Amino acid sequence: MCDQALQPYLDEESLAVVGQAVASLACTRGSGPGDAGAVLSSLASLVAEAQSRLPDAVADARDQDYTWAEIAGRLASSAATVRRRYGDYACWRATSVTPGPQG
Repeated sequence: MCDQALQPYLDEESLAVVGQAVASLACTRGSGPGDAGAVLSSLASLVAEAQSRLPDAVADARDQDYTWAEIAGRLASSAATVRRRYGDYACWRATSVTPGPQG
């Protein structure tokens, strides 16, 4: 695995990808990227989706033996903040028993 995302990217490529996602969402909803309301709704959708995915992404990283400090660096936060925010969920998920197939 080639991991070059040690920190959040705030660069032209990331900006372009987010811009394309916003424009695509706005168009999907019947508006154009020039419609400020559609842009706001699209950005809010992206933020909500990203936030909803973070707990599982953090738990996945913990499952792969990333330290809280490594995860925090990727989230541009402190290890204490990340552990406080996601630690209970990561621990719960790691100890949860997934039921096997019924049969």
